Amino acid sequence: MLTLADIKDKSYINVLNNIIKEIIKTTGYCTLELLITQIHALCQELADFTNTNMEKFKITKVTDKGLVGKIVEFKLFGNLPNNDSCPDMLYGDIKTTHFKCLNTKTNKSYNAKERLTLTNFGDPSKQSNIDTIADKNCLQETKFYDKINNGIIVIFQDEDNTAFSTVESYYSKKILGIVLYNLDEVFEKQPEVAKIFQEDFNKIKSCILAHNVSQSGQS
Repeated sequence: MLTLADIKDKSYINVLNNIIKEIIKTTGYCTLELLITQIHALCQELADFTNTNMEKFKITKVTDKGLVGKIVEFKLFGNLPNNDSCPDMLYGDIKTTHFKCLNTKTNKSYNAKERLTLTNFGDPSKQSNIDTIADKNCLQETKFYDKINNGIIVIFQDEDNTAFSTVESYYSKKILGIVLYNLDEVFEKQPEVAKIFQEDFNKIKSCILAHNVSQSGQS
């Protein structure tokens, strides 16, 4: 059995991934609903928390781009939606993304459908926001780095969006797995990745200082 205290430890990600693997072995795929059901059966405190706070969580707009992320954060990690600048969990900020399946003759692999937003800089027309980056030489020097250095990425399989027309239908989304990362470790072990981040930071900074914000050219 698990407690809410167990969920606050990063070993919880291993628990979730093991459950996902077992469900996939049994059914061939793991939906968000199946994972929530299993984890709530293991953690009564989490089940009680979500049941008690359902009115506060209530979401009715299926057009909410962050809907699946809010469901994940609430029902798997015990967090209500908030605007807190601190990471969602002590061991990382929670993100969701979708991978598309690439069927080849030799194997079946996956690729990210789109780039994942780590954080938002804010209104680029405000001088106070410009000042937070103007004199910084790298991402690590900015105030955003503490929030994005550690992350939890819940990876869903990309499917036909027309199948998800209601809030309830989002629970049938298929989960491939969950990744826990630390950017400091990534940069140390993979200098080529650190170089890409630095080049993108330079491009973003230049765009902001030139008052011409664009995603063009970022890797």
